[in-house]
Amino acid sequence: MQDIELALSARNICKSFAGVAVLKNVSLNVAKGSVHALIGANGAGKSTLIKIITGAYTKDSGEIFLEDIEVNMSTPMFANSKGICAVYQEFSLVNTLTVTENVYLGRLEKTSIGTVNWKKCKAKVEEILLFLESDISPDAVVQDLSVSQRQVVEIAKSLSHNAKVLILDEPTAALSDKEVQVLFKVIRKLKNDGVAVVYVSHRLEEFPQIVDEVTIYRDGKNVISLPIEEASKSTIIKHMVGKSVSKSDPIRVKQGSIAIQVSKLSSPGKFQDVSFEVKSGEVLGLTGLAGAGRTEVARALFGLDKESTGEVKIQENVVTISSPMIAKKYGIAFVTEDRREEGLIMDASISDNLAVTVLERLKRKLFLSKSKIDHHSTSSIQNYDIKCSGSNQVVRRLSGGNQQKIVVAKWMATNPNILILDEPTRGIDVGAKSQIYTLIKESAEKGLAVIVISSEIPEILDLCSRILVMSAGKLTANIENVDVSQEDILEYATQ
Repeated sequence: MQDIELALSARNICKSFAGVAVLKNVSLNVAKGSVHALIGANGAGKSTLIKIITGAYTKDSGEIFLEDIEVNMSTPMFANSKGICAVYQEFSLVNTLTVTENVYLGRLEKTSIGTVNWKKCKAKVEEILLFLESDISPDAVVQDLSVSQRQVVEIAKSLSHNAKVLILDEPTAALSDKEVQVLFKVIRKLKNDGVAVVYVSHRLEEFPQIVDEVTIYRDGKNVISLPIEEASKSTIIKHMVGKSVSKSDPIRVKQGSIAIQVSKLSSPGKFQDVSFEVKSGEVLGLTGLAGAGRTEVARALFGLDKESTGEVKIQENVVTISSPMIAKKYGIAFVTEDRREEGLIMDASISDNLAVTVLERLKRKLFLSKSKIDHHSTSSIQNYDIKCSGSNQVVRRLSGGNQQKIVVAKWMATNPNILILDEPTRGIDVGAKSQIYTLIKESAEKGLAVIVISSEIPEILDLCSRILVMSAGKLTANIENVDVSQEDILEYATQ
């Protein structure tokens, strides 16, 4: 059999963050002129490997070879110079500039007298677009292009670096079916020209149309590599999940009336026609793979998405939630997934962070009462077992678990009726995780309607009595958590 000529070979790559191993001797071998799918559940290590290959992260150990020559990807610029380029789900284009300006941003061709040689730049962009069989004008302003056209511009930018390896991260997440086929045509063109394409996607149904080989990661380790002919959807899911995990009974308490009812909630380009209801005392799980639209639904319910449409009823009354302040007024609390950027004032004290959601309650006449603030922070620290030197300690100095407890505590202080928790246990230790689980159970027992958003499927199965699954912005399942397996959830999540 003829030897396969590799464009890229990553061998025995290891990477740890703060002592936690994220990649454990993983490898990836991509042949020239092939499309190689890299897949795994959230947290499997795909993104970390890509960032190492593209020079955004440095590896702890291992080797990377380009066409049998070992290279050390020190920076993204160096990776580009070696022909390794990535097109991410979030484009890195400047919307107010033209296609030509974007493709050659920061490296415009110059004339002998030092001025920009626009004629030469434009001619090169036209040549690339012609190769891609695109009718986009080099003079078009990016903000006037469709999503699929912007993706072509990103690919053109990669080809201007003479890409040998092109990494596509969730390339079809925001595309229509027609636009997907246009992208596939471009990928086949690149493949025929000898470019190696690393294809990262959760849409397993697309693989037979475009992919040659599949590599599966789980928990930072290689699981298996298979030719596409041997990689059925069920086989892929089986390897993504691994052995069945024993699970505890989900939280089930006596449920009351409907606390919140959502009908045909939509947001352009993010999610569409999402409908569900949550009863008082119910713990509802919302899950799906990266880019499914889970967080976007939560942000719409909390008034953070100004473009969302649809109907929301709270206690059977139709409401319009146009801001977090109004959401809070209707008894909604939202623990964001990004506690450092959105959930906390990192350079403020514990006391100030705990007070920010209940300032009116902490006033004495027209002014804030120091004694009320002190009492509130002291009782919260005790009730939520926040490990700190005192209420004046700066939040930035706390562990991730204790920071998360503060985010939860400040919202529970508002006495909500509806509690939305987005990735509530991400990046916290086992002890803090257990305390968050206890809080969720106690909240349900008190009659709160609880929505838990998590990419950890075992967590959803352990906590939630009912589960919503999203894929590509659509609700694909609304099921009772009875005899439901991880495989079942992934089946719905990859539709």
